[in-house]
Amino acid sequence: MTAGIGVLAVAAGAFGLAVPASGAAASSGSGRVTWGDCVAYSDATLEAMGVPPDEVPRIRALLARTDCGTVQVPLDYAHPAGRKITVAISRLRATDQKHKRGSIAVNPGGPGGSGYLMPHQLTLTSPQFAALNDRYDLIGFDPRGVGYSTRAECARPGDDVVPPEIPAGPLTEATAKKIYDFQVAQNQACWASDPTFLRQLTTTDVARDLDRVRAALGVQKISYFGVSWGTLLGQVFRSLYPGSVDRMWLDSVVGPTANRLDSRFHDVTAAEERKVPRWAAWAAQRDATYHLGDTADEVIAVVTRLKAQLDAAPIVFSDLDRELDGNLAAFLAVAPSPVWPDATAGLAALSTATTGDPVPDALKSIIGAEPNDPGEPTEPPADLPEQFNETAGTAILCNDDTSPHDFPTFWRTYRGWQQEFPIAGSLGVITQRCAGWPIPATEPFHLRKSSGSLQLSGHRWESPTPYSWIAQVRSTIGGTVFTVEDDIHGSVARVPECTEHLEAYFLTGRPDAGGCTGVIPPDTSASVASVTAGDAPVSTRWAPTGTHWTWR
Repeated sequence: MTAGIGVLAVAAGAFGLAVPASGAAASSGSGRVTWGDCVAYSDATLEAMGVPPDEVPRIRALLARTDCGTVQVPLDYAHPAGRKITVAISRLRATDQKHKRGSIAVNPGGPGGSGYLMPHQLTLTSPQFAALNDRYDLIGFDPRGVGYSTRAECARPGDDVVPPEIPAGPLTEATAKKIYDFQVAQNQACWASDPTFLRQLTTTDVARDLDRVRAALGVQKISYFGVSWGTLLGQVFRSLYPGSVDRMWLDSVVGPTANRLDSRFHDVTAAEERKVPRWAAWAAQRDATYHLGDTADEVIAVVTRLKAQLDAAPIVFSDLDRELDGNLAAFLAVAPSPVWPDATAGLAALSTATTGDPVPDALKSIIGAEPNDPGEPTEPPADLPEQFNETAGTAILCNDDTSPHDFPTFWRTYRGWQQEFPIAGSLGVITQRCAGWPIPATEPFHLRKSSGSLQLSGHRWESPTPYSWIAQVRSTIGGTVFTVEDDIHGSVARVPECTEHLEAYFLTGRPDAGGCTGVIPPDTSASVASVTAGDAPVSTRWAPTGTHWTWR
């Protein structure tokens, strides 16, 4: 989780199946779901979502048993008789209704991510989730502010407010202040567009909405699967309504102090730094291929030296119109394990390159230097569903955030990171995300222990939600820890070996104190074309473009 928090890929690329018809009536306030006609997407829309042609029949079959509806909830729970908003839900009905065990609500993270189509993506991509759907209704929903629920939108600053230029090399205080001032202008303009609505976007309010959805579905208890920020939502929901929770699995667990962004980003940057020795040991074992050193210490020394060299004198390739500084070396050293072969080859090429050379082949796809296809741009289909709402994400983060928002405090914190984390420190957030947000945390969440069933899974080497957080959560609200030995955010639902444990938990209710391997780092013989990502890493610079992860 980071300043550019994104949506778990298990849902962000979800297949669009059905949405509430635009003519569906609003709830009368009876506390029930207002079910409406579902809109079946055209083949063109499915194609725009990346659905392979051979998967279309499966999608159409899922559509046949999808229910679409809305639930009316108070905008402000302190004034429940006041303005109402709607939460959009989808229900992928259990195939074995006679032996149905219950309902599982799912959320992919963010905040700001759409969970409306997550049941369909999980069912299509995971045999274990498909098996769970035999016995459970899977409930997707868009949190308030997102997608088909009452949406958040905000104005942008005027044309006279432009993003500042960020020169290569270490971030200076003067440049950081320009970035901070631009963030202030963005947040203030956004807030002014709809302060009444934006102030009611909090994790606590989304948790209250979820309990309204549970009640509207007519179930006494609901099970839950959440990833990343979705785990924080689960923690708050369980703390507020312990009697409403059946079985709950939280993957890539957010820590209990997540409402302090300064603390959160410190821990995330620390986790990035801890990843370097693991990668360096892998690279050292393959010194015959990469020539970076035959011990982890030697490899780390190369990265440290190269980072300092490029910070002092950024490299300029003859066929690239921008300078590259030491952040590129750091970025390659903290790459997720599925792209280690590509990242390590790129680092080896960077270590021997000089200004005036053409971009080395090993770096072309990473820094976006490959020729682009100038094909005709195409307009996205009009009914393409929203998968992430940045406004809602910012509002929820900033309404929850209790850390200082002033520039001097941020700059002192950032400078401290550079000393504490010599490689990853400069990849950390370069501004206070909530700078200029006009109100303090309106209602920080409160977490409490309860005796209900709770499974927590953490990934030992990942950075968006560091593994150390899972122990903090367990001591705060309870639960059983399941350990995944990988560095990939939210991979439990994507690796069959792990998802089998998840399936068993929801079918039996017995928490699992074991673990699974998760995503295995590749050998150099593996050609890595793409990585499925969850929330962006701390630098927010691993960005999917086509089939590659690139530096930007």
